[in-house]
Amino acid sequence: MKIGIITDSSTGFSLEEMKKYPKLTVVPLIISDPKGLVYEDDNKQIDSDSIFQKMIKEHAHLKTSQTNRAVLAQYWEQALTKYDKILFLPIADNASGQYKSAMVLQTEDNFKDKVHVLETGAAMLPLKYMSLIALKLAKEQKSIDDILKALTEFRKNYECFIAPNDLKFLSRGGRLPKAKALMGNILKFKPILKCKEQIIMTKTVRTLSGAMDKILETITNIKNATKETIYIIDGWCDKKILDIAISKVQQLGFTKYKIEPLCNILKTHTGNNTIGFTLLPNQWITEV
Repeated sequence: MKIGIITDSSTGFSLEEMKKYPKLTVVPLIISDPKGLVYEDDNKQIDSDSIFQKMIKEHAHLKTSQTNRAVLAQYWEQALTKYDKILFLPIADNASGQYKSAMVLQTEDNFKDKVHVLETGAAMLPLKYMSLIALKLAKEQKSIDDILKALTEFRKNYECFIAPNDLKFLSRGGRLPKAKALMGNILKFKPILKCKEQIIMTKTVRTLSGAMDKILETITNIKNATKETIYIIDGWCDKKILDIAISKVQQLGFTKYKIEPLCNILKTHTGNNTIGFTLLPNQWITEV
């Protein structure tokens, strides 16, 4: 049985990366601007540079939304011309309506018993790797149950956090009340968002450097963490911020680290100078 793997653009795949994985389908989420212009988040209609120009330079309030259900159906129908079944891996349920919309679509006659939708609890790098793990196992002709078992194991073993520098962007997106965001910015609070199973605010600290320390403290509490690969998540960070992040992971003893850009969808909610860290066990990186 041939299984097709479909995910969405919250994975943050670049156009160059997508060339490496022609059998992986990435459905674009939607970004809209105050002028009513609607863009597919596909790095063609709109990309990181143009989002930065609109949000940071022009101070435009961008909004995000799920893929139109009819458009999602088209992606599924196209995939079913090549595959017997589909596994759809969307952005975490509490971050978007994508999962709930897909669950409704899944019940339609032409998709029933052909499409399996997983509540991934993930976005950006973890969801990217969930998609690649699923793709690899599908190529090996593993069953959907086998793939889901592997993804369940992966979900137990990663950590992912981001720390936005400016609370106003979370407020614009409805993730934080405006009054709380205003007070937080006055007091220079930096929120720490845990991006595993749910995207939730875990705590606030007074500086971005302090946020990095708190995140890395949590990560290094994991047994043998420094032997794994740590990813520094770059949400339009100034070089100085990235240099501090690199210095901190080196001081803690990490020898394997990489810089990974934050996906476009989350950038629209967190703004510039958002820093984060994701720990991915080398076992999964090697397998992919």
